[in-house]
Parts: sequence; structure tokens; C-alpha cells
Amino acid sequence: MKDGKLRVLVCGSTFGQFYLEALRLASDRFELVGLLAKGSERSQRCAAYYGIKLYTDANELPADIDLACVVLRSGVLGGRGTELSLSLLERGIHVVQEQPVHHADLAACLRKARQKGVIFQTGDLYVHLPAVRRFIACAKAMLDRQGAVYIDAAFASQVSYPMVHIFAKALPAIRPWRIERSADSAGPFRVLTGTIGHTPVVMTVHQEVDPDDPDNYLHLLHRMTIGSAGGNLSLTDTHGPVVWRPRLHIPDHPDVLGELASDHPAYLLDSSTETLGPASAASYKDILTAQWPRAIADDLSAMRERILGRVNSDMIAQQELTCSVQWQELTSALGYPELRAGSGHQPFPLRILRDAAAGIRDDGAAELRESGVVHVAAALEDVEVDIASCGEYAESELQGIDAASVNAFVARLDEAVLDSMLYTLQQQGTLLGSERFYDREEAIAASGTSPKHRGLLGRWLELLAERGRVKRRNHEISGANAVTQAELDERWQAVREIWDDRLGSPLVMDYLSDNVRQLPRLISGEQQAAFLLFPEGRMEYARALYRETIIARYLNKSLAEAVVRIAAAKRGALADKSRRKLRIVEIGAGTGATTEAIIPRLMELQGAWDTEYRFTDVSPFFFADAKARFKHCPWMQFQVVDIDKDPVGQGLSAEGSDVVIAAGVLNNATDTDRTVAGLMRLLAPGGWMLITEPVREFPEILISQAFMMTQPEDDRRNTGTAFLSAEQWRKVFAKAGATEIKVLPAEGHRLAPLGQKLFAVRKHG
Repeated sequence: MKDGKLRVLVCGSTFGQFYLEALRLASDRFELVGLLAKGSERSQRCAAYYGIKLYTDANELPADIDLACVVLRSGVLGGRGTELSLSLLERGIHVVQEQPVHHADLAACLRKARQKGVIFQTGDLYVHLPAVRRFIACAKAMLDRQGAVYIDAAFASQVSYPMVHIFAKALPAIRPWRIERSADSAGPFRVLTGTIGHTPVVMTVHQEVDPDDPDNYLHLLHRMTIGSAGGNLSLTDTHGPVVWRPRLHIPDHPDVLGELASDHPAYLLDSSTETLGPASAASYKDILTAQWPRAIADDLSAMRERILGRVNSDMIAQQELTCSVQWQELTSALGYPELRAGSGHQPFPLRILRDAAAGIRDDGAAELRESGVVHVAAALEDVEVDIASCGEYAESELQGIDAASVNAFVARLDEAVLDSMLYTLQQQGTLLGSERFYDREEAIAASGTSPKHRGLLGRWLELLAERGRVKRRNHEISGANAVTQAELDERWQAVREIWDDRLGSPLVMDYLSDNVRQLPRLISGEQQAAFLLFPEGRMEYARALYRETIIARYLNKSLAEAVVRIAAAKRGALADKSRRKLRIVEIGAGTGATTEAIIPRLMELQGAWDTEYRFTDVSPFFFADAKARFKHCPWMQFQVVDIDKDPVGQGLSAEGSDVVIAAGVLNNATDTDRTVAGLMRLLAPGGWMLITEPVREFPEILISQAFMMTQPEDDRRNTGTAFLSAEQWRKVFAKAGATEIKVLPAEGHRLAPLGQKLFAVRKHG
């Protein structure tokens, strides 16, 4: 490796052309040093075009090659690609070999690579294509919440190997794998049925080959649909688009049409078909000249990460072996393809189809658009803002979640956190022995706590006493029986059994575990808490905390629905419908978790409103990421705003906002009374504040984010708590001049034990 670049050889100039272009695009990571081919005119022109040396004999290769891309048919297809891969591995060269590779050949290459201390990997551009990556991401998000009911896949046999890779990436598991031939057809397709990871699957496979052009006669590449209880997610083609179709459910009303006109479930406002990502696919020219080379560059970059030791190569190798075995079983079930000679390419003029489509008028849809029923703002126009039912829009996030599991999780988490506090203090030499009493201040001092965290450690002791883990006696506090590391690990494992992939991302528990390990350094001030939440400036933990937990999804989605309803009510109240400006300020927007839930709903209002959205935070740290993620929103502005200072004095307009949003940020205000009063000044008469906040003490926050929070000067100082209760919040809002206060979820809701609320607060007017 030279200057951080891998020196790369490409073997083969047919499909190898795409690898050559990919390496050119990734020239900051790779140095293209040669082409190994037979010396045909094509290979000579390729070498000349990329300015590299053409080798016709492997014995001529230089000794300083780091990586070889073997883009030749493998042994299973009758080529010598596997043979060449083995010889290059023998020379100590890392190898990427283009798929497919038989599992026996793959195992042989992996053994040779291990012997020589190098990496072997099969190449697969398809899983790196934008539409496929989008489909995989959406499938994981869907299957995290609802299990798969069925899988329907269609593909050509020539691309069956990457189809198995897509299965492996999109599905929670591809084993057990049972596939059998169901039927032969007189047409070009064969049908396979079976199960993948216990989910029923139907595969429709184009099983024909033109012997004169074996790689180019395909009726399709990849299509895949995963069905769930709520609908189905489809990759309509390898290059997109990705489509979501909610399942049709007609409410059980005696007078369906009459009642739906005035009172309808929120889910009926969702589109019957929603395109996720770009609605229009790229041209084949762009696919071949841009998308494919970029996807190969991404694949090679993943190989580079393995070579540099940054990812677990053993795990990837095992996954590749599994995919290869499943592919072999799939092709065995398919049998031999039909030969279809003379199947030349016959382009069809698109204008003929466009002309045919243009002749069909969709009068019904036009009528609906004119009446305003299609547009969500018009559908809700002239109604009061019904905040209480906004949670119904978010109920779809709660599939499979019940109150019992939520209560069990809260109890287990509290126990794990209390044990973590005790273990940390005992490891620091205090609170040892249940019969011994310690002076409170001496116990804090003995723990090595820095002055700025002494108040927080005092809260630890109060909580331990409140929960009966230690005893209080005047200004003294007792010790406790020793907590062992094994007991602590067992506690946290019990928490994970309920949490992971049900109530939220496993990253949340990873984050808390990191904090537990660092507690001695956190309390001493040696470890900055922000570096644990944003390791190396990355935001995966913060996103998991603020976006991916079950309560965050519920609150963010409910809040987004409230924004839409507030907008609709305002439009209905306007005498002049042409004055259509919706002004929103989000305070402490941070990672954009709440913003991300709101923006798609605001996009529904485009055309009904001119939107102004001000994304603010105390630091510009988050702005670069937000600008990239919301670049499709030219009406979004960014501004630094400190919640502990007068917002009008920082450039925000008094009475210049219809909606002010503050999601999980006001608990960090020094004085919530002063901050809320300042935010109320920003609202126009009749405007709304939408605020999400914890409303109980969270032991887990006392061992993590609390190390970043400022000391309060409001009612929390009197109660010695980190968070205000729901009743305390009501008093704060009433003092600021609120005329209406709505709270979600209700106390009897299954998520109520998680202790977080959405407050919708209306200003007088």
C-alpha cells in the first residue's frame, strides 16, 4: 500500500470494464496498476484508455500488487476464475472474485487466504445499488416492528446469486432454507416455493439462456416483495423504485361513506401506494456508466475496510459461505435452463406507451383533487384541532407491544441502573457493608466525584435510598451488600431480553453499557459524557436514542400529526385563503429526529401552504448533517439559538410563529419558567407549542446524559429531581399564558410507564 492507496490489478476486460471505471472513481483509495487479459482488441483499448499496463501472463505481474479483482467466470460456470484466484492468493494478494462462486471453491479460496494472511471476497455490485440499499433499509425498519408474512421474489437465473445476497441483507435470517420446484411452465418462467427463515416464499425465475449471448437475455433482474400485517414493501426492479403499499382496511361503520367524510381514522390519509425515495428510475445509460461503477467502488471500499482490519472478516466469510450454499440449493431446484437461440435485443418505442396513457382521463381522481379530498390539509380544513386523537396516527408503531412487557422492562432497567450506581460507588471504596453508615458528604467525596458532579451524585444517593437499596439516618446513609460484576452483567442482559429490537435499537443498550463502564471516569470528570453520546463525532447512538426507541417513534409521529392538524385548522380559519404561510420554529432540533418525522407530513401540505421552517440548536454542530438530510426543503433555515437566553433577542420574531416545537430539550433549560415564557412570545395569537418531555425520574439518564445537563434553578431545585412531573409542566404552561393544554399518551396507555409525554400548548387568541 502506498499513500494509503491499495495497488489494484483487474483480471478480465469484459465485465472488468466496470471495475476499471469503479477504480477510477475511487482513485483516492485505490491505484489502478494493470489489466490481466488475453490481449484482445478490447483489452488493449481498455488498457490504453485507463493508462495502465496490459499483462497477458500472470507470471509477468509485478510483486507489489495489493488487491486483484478477478472478473472472470468461476469454476462453477466453466471458467478459470477460481483457478486464477487461488494462484493470486498463493502469492499473498488479496482477491475479489466476481460472483457466482460454488461453495466448495469459495471454501478453498477462504482456506488459502487464511493460510497466506490475506482476504478473499466475492464481488457483488447489486447489494450496493441505491434502490437495493433503500429496499434493504426499509425492510429492516419494517421487520423490526412487524414480522414477515410472505416473500414474493422474481429474478433471472443469471442473477440468482445476488438475489440470495439481497435475501440475506433484507431478512432477519435466511435459515432454515427450504426450496423446492413447484411447477414448470410452458413460458419462460419456473416457479419455486418453500420457506426462508420460517417465512413462506414464492420465487418466479426466468430460466432461459441464449447460447450466443448467455449473460444478456434476461426478462428481468430482481423484483422482491415482503408482506407484513400492515402492508407490503416492494423492490419493483433492481434499479428501483421502492414502493410501500399499506394494506386496505375498511372501517366497520354502518354508513361507511357518510361517516368517513366527517370522522375517519388517520391511517386512511396515507397514500395507497407510496414511493420511497426517487419516484423515477435512472436511464440505462446512467445505470451502466454511473450507478454500476459507483456500486462496485462501494463494494471494493468494503473490501478495503476488511484489508485494513476495520471489520470482522470471519463473520463476513461465514455469511458468504452460507449464501453460496443456499444458491447451490436454489440452482439445483431450478435444474438446467432452456436454450433460446436467436433472442436478439428488440427495443420498444416508449412514445407509443406514452401516447396510449395520455389518452386515458382519470376524471374521478381529478374530481377528488378539485374537491380537496385528496389533499390532507383540505381534508381536515375547517375543523378544530383534535390533539387528543393524534396518537391514533402513531399506533401503527406499537405492533406487538403490550403494557406488561413495557412494565417489565422499566422494572428491570431500574434494577440494572441502581446496581450500576452501587457497583461504581463500591468500586471507589464507599457504601460497602449494609450495617455500616457513611456521612453523605464524605461518601460523595470518597467516590472521587468532581465538584461539578457532586449534586448529581447526591441524587444517586437519594434515589438509592428511595428505592430501598440503602438506608437513611439523619445525614448518614448506609452501605449495601457488594454487587458483583457477574450480577451486574446478568441485570443488563435481562434488560436486553425485552428491549433489543422490540422497544428500540440495541445501540441504546450499547450506549448505556458504555456509560456504565465509564462511570468512575464520568463522575471524576476525566471522561466527557458528550464523547460517549457522539463517539468520534458520530451520531448513531444519539439517533438510536432520539429516533428509534418505541416512545420516540410514537411521540414524533404524534407530534407530526399535530402539526398537520394545526395547519389545517389555521387554513380553515383564514378569510383569505391566498395568505397561506405556515411558520414553524424548532428549538434544540439537534439530530433532527423529530424534524425527520415532521418533514414528510409537511411535504403533503406543499401547494396548500408556503412553509417557513427554522431549524435551531445551541450549536451549529448538527447543521451540516441536517442540511444534507433536508436538502430537498429549500424553505428550511438554520439558526443558533440558546434556550437559556431571550429568543427574540437572538433574532427570532415575536409573534412570528404558528408552531414552536421543542422535543426533549427543555429539561436542559436552567429555568423552564423563563424559557417557556420566552417561547410563548414567539407564537402568534392562537399558535401552538408542541413539546415532548420526560415526566418522571429516569435512573438511566442519571448515569448517562445527566452528566451533560446544567444545574436547574427552577422547581427541580426544590424537589431535587432532574425532570418536572406532568403536573409541574402544566403549572409552567399556565403561568406562561396557555389557554389550552393537551397531553399524550394518556395515563392508561401501554407506553405510559415509559414516562414521556407530548404537550400541545395553545397561546391565547
